[in-house]
Amino acid sequence: MDIRPATAGDVTAAPDWLAGIDLRADRWRDDATRAVVGTEDGMVVAAGHLFTSPVRDDRYWVEVVVAPQRRRRGHGRSIARYLADLRTDPKPMCSRGFVSSAAVQFARGLGAHAYQTCPPERVQTVDAARLTRSPVATVAGTAVDLSELQRAWTDIYEWMHADWAPVAPGFEEPLLEDFADELDLVHTRVVGEGRVRAAAFVFADAPEPVVVAECRERDETDGLALLRACVRDSLLSLAEDGIAAISFDGHDTDPHFRPLLDELPVSGEAFELLEWG
Repeated sequence: MDIRPATAGDVTAAPDWLAGIDLRADRWRDDATRAVVGTEDGMVVAAGHLFTSPVRDDRYWVEVVVAPQRRRRGHGRSIARYLADLRTDPKPMCSRGFVSSAAVQFARGLGAHAYQTCPPERVQTVDAARLTRSPVATVAGTAVDLSELQRAWTDIYEWMHADWAPVAPGFEEPLLEDFADELDLVHTRVVGEGRVRAAAFVFADAPEPVVVAECRERDETDGLALLRACVRDSLLSLAEDGIAAISFDGHDTDPHFRPLLDELPVSGEAFELLEWG
């Protein structure tokens, strides 16, 4: 198999099996964003890309896909090794996926290990009634100025990732790019109308909403109680509107969310973030 930089023509002519990654032409953003294809007899049989995130740039994200009829021949490993040599600095490479996914198995075959785990976190909204009713008052996102919600979101995001995937300089702008469009203000619940102290942010997604819940400060006094109120009120409001289930987006290291999740029946599969190289 020959490996070369991906071109705009490769993107235009991409076969259906390449839908597994968002293939773009090589260096589509800068020298740290690389894309390659592997060919046999002039036909593209594998592809991969390497890029950094403008929100967290401490690792290179890697995605590789191989044509179904060419798998189990080492093509994916060859693409990954080729991409590793294109790095402009020695940051590790990383990938992510559910623990049973092909992406995770592939990364582990390259020597990857998990640097963060998201527990199973799909929840039926009516099960929020199992959470102890709190005297803490919450308000909907509609009652809070959008700029304050944005500040709370960036504050939470920054400390939540600080120990294992620090944010990049100027991360706020790319992080907030789609925030206003995706945030469900009606079902979001926060404690602190003037200054948000805790929040259950509800984001519109398919097939079901995604909820990110944490306190604004890592060491928030009574943080679990504040967050419990946000999550209970948010999920029950979703249930009242006929939304049966949500998926949380949290981590094993989240100090208030993780113990709260243990109070709810969950389903689904753990999700891993892995690094190597």
